[in-house]
Amino acid sequence: MDQHQAAPQESGGSGYKFIPPRHDPLMMGIARLITPLYLRIVTQVDRVEISAEHRKLLEGLLGQRVILTPNHPSYEPPVVMQLAGMLHTGFYFLAAREIFEDPLQNFVCSRIGAYSINRGAKDGDSQHATRQLLRMGKRWLVIFPEGQEYYLHDIVLPFLPGAARFGYGALDDIRRQGNSEPVWIVPVTIRYHYRGNVDKLIRASLARLEKELALEGRGSIFERVQRVTFCLLEVNERLYDVEVRDPADVDMRISRLRERVLMDVEHKLGMHNVDLESPLRNRLRKLFVAVSRMRRSAESSYERKLLDRRSKVMKAELQRVLEFVAMPGKYVQEDSSAERYLDLLGRFETEVFGKLKFFGPRTARVSISDPINLSDTYEAWQADNEGQVEAMTERLEDCVRQRLDELCEQYRTEVQG
Repeated sequence: MDQHQAAPQESGGSGYKFIPPRHDPLMMGIARLITPLYLRIVTQVDRVEISAEHRKLLEGLLGQRVILTPNHPSYEPPVVMQLAGMLHTGFYFLAAREIFEDPLQNFVCSRIGAYSINRGAKDGDSQHATRQLLRMGKRWLVIFPEGQEYYLHDIVLPFLPGAARFGYGALDDIRRQGNSEPVWIVPVTIRYHYRGNVDKLIRASLARLEKELALEGRGSIFERVQRVTFCLLEVNERLYDVEVRDPADVDMRISRLRERVLMDVEHKLGMHNVDLESPLRNRLRKLFVAVSRMRRSAESSYERKLLDRRSKVMKAELQRVLEFVAMPGKYVQEDSSAERYLDLLGRFETEVFGKLKFFGPRTARVSISDPINLSDTYEAWQADNEGQVEAMTERLEDCVRQRLDELCEQYRTEVQG
């Protein structure tokens, strides 16, 4: 697959063409040079660090079949790219088809190891490519099990089962070929922490928000953040005509607002009999998929343009659910670290000013949990495919969540105000 890229094939639904993986040496070299600069300018990350112990652990797996499963709150692919550079290798990345809709992103990503999967649909080409890559074992595969960015760096979303399912499937293929070599899954945790005068960053962000929202700037940092939170909630509740039953119950207010936004988009898409008890991530995933498919029904160029405009509006609303409406109301109350304050303020600035906001300088710290040899549970998988996939997915999620909690405790920046 490195040397000869197969032609994109239609798969997983009309209008979708599978983008296969490849490694273009020139583009890979350029990417390695640009990635640190990109991280510094776009995400304010000027350091990517991994302990000598964890680096040695990864180096010991070079040449073997490995799936890396990092958490994915925001811009982790460039961090993982830099990790690949530290190990003097290249990775394959399983990426949502939407990444490839932009021509420039398609050109670059498809040449540095990324390939597409059509989320929410049966994508036989992507599944076949994934198992083939693992069978070949030439380069490691990166799968982000959370499946969606959410911009809160101290929490972990429930993992999707793809990594475990692909891993066991590839191991089964290998065993059927008479090969006893293992497939490893390595839980990877990425956590960001700040350096320098974080109070200055927090106060500057609050001042920008207070000016835009016509709020007073008095009180402690916590009081000012609470004031901004309530203001944004009130504006959105009026916009969506949401009744406020208990003004002090922020979590309930956020939940009701989120439900109204979701129901509004579902109604526009003509989605009926929606399971309101379904987890938020499942409803969002179905909605993102439905919106992405809107333009496929167009019968003319004019209709396609109209559907494009409508889909952009709906995607923006769904993104707001992820970046603002879905935030936990007690995120800062549970831990008033600078990292959490700036997570929240970054979301607020994105909501108010319409542009994704990161603060810095900050360090991306990469931590590795013990590698998991799928051969150890292969017989359990043979006896109960889906049961073992679910068990392994929970194990991976627990590993990442536990390590993230440890990193949050170890690398925590205090707020003085």
